[in-house]
Amino acid sequence: MKTLLLPTLILLLIPRISHAESWDCEVFPSEREVVTDPTSGAKLTLITGNSAEDLNLYFHQRSWLADGSLLIFRTQRGGASEIFGYLEATGELVRLQRPGQAIAGDPCAGRRDSRIYVIHDQAAYSWKPEIKIGSGDKPSTVRIEETLIGKLPERAASSLGLNDNSDGTALVSGFTLRGSNGSEIVLMNKADGAVKTLAAFEVVVTHLQASWEDPDLVLFAHGGRVSDRAKDVQAGEVAARMYLVDSSGKAPWPIYPQLDGELVTHECWWTENRVLFCSGINRDGHEEEAHVKEIDLDTGIARIIGAGCWWPTGTPAEVSKYNWWHCAGSPCGRFAAADNWHGDIGIFSGKTARARILTQNHRTYGHGAHPHVGWNKEGSKVVFTSTRRGNPDVCVAELPESWLREGW
Repeated sequence: MKTLLLPTLILLLIPRISHAESWDCEVFPSEREVVTDPTSGAKLTLITGNSAEDLNLYFHQRSWLADGSLLIFRTQRGGASEIFGYLEATGELVRLQRPGQAIAGDPCAGRRDSRIYVIHDQAAYSWKPEIKIGSGDKPSTVRIEETLIGKLPERAASSLGLNDNSDGTALVSGFTLRGSNGSEIVLMNKADGAVKTLAAFEVVVTHLQASWEDPDLVLFAHGGRVSDRAKDVQAGEVAARMYLVDSSGKAPWPIYPQLDGELVTHECWWTENRVLFCSGINRDGHEEEAHVKEIDLDTGIARIIGAGCWWPTGTPAEVSKYNWWHCAGSPCGRFAAADNWHGDIGIFSGKTARARILTQNHRTYGHGAHPHVGWNKEGSKVVFTSTRRGNPDVCVAELPESWLREGW
């Protein structure tokens, strides 16, 4: 693993300023369509209906504000990617960013506060939405109050992700380096904007996400020789996609060394210091086995909680119907969700590993956006991208009440 060990941790103290700017957001009429899923009876709400591409945030970034009032997504309806919001109370859509404003990478909803965190103009900012729900013919109003948190180092080029940490005191960020193929992971203190470098690399790392339990622990996908599937692993070699790093000065360390040919992909933190990921051994071209697994970081024990399936005579389309590609755990710890190449959403019990299909056919194999299923704070709803209507739309599925009552 090519990691540049820094002789000292770098601290950049940035003086705080008060609110940088505020603006009134443009609010649009509701586009939502509510249907009942024929597979599970779940309530499905397609919150967008525009002909442009609408995509939910990646599950690392969290789509819902902590109070559940607003769901954040990205849209191309203005000709370029913009950050929009969906008001749960009315279905109205909101352009959250200023027209023409360039946001670097994806935003992130706060884990403990109802704020949105973004990067633009080489700095991290907090957006605090003030929402007033309309009544009758009067539309709702949304105003954003933007506060500068801190500036990124001048060496920062493109953003590699943004996430707030477990106690809400800092942001985890990453960026590529100007003039090189390297990258860095940093921790930015929300109180004073101080930037602490956790690690620097000669390669690009991805999927940065803060631990749900430890405020300075970060999970990331290493961008070296092992991307998803380990290849040509030699005896005694540690080959791993998933790594951890913290602020102790210790070199980043792997959490799940892979066997030769073993798949590991699309990792996500879960409760009780666990990490979910998709993994399998068997493969023949595009026919690929992928279980939903969890690894307990306290014990190092990994287990399957959502079984995939592989057989040598299956076609790629057939095999992918029974395997998983992205997975995410509910913040309450009760459930895990996963999607596949056909746009099916499975729900797995964290207690028994029993599985149920929530909804199906939100993607055609080989075509359409990936669902990238994520959770609300309560663990009662999932959000994903659906191309069931032939166009990428953001969809919310509510777990049936009976599923929430039962112990599975």
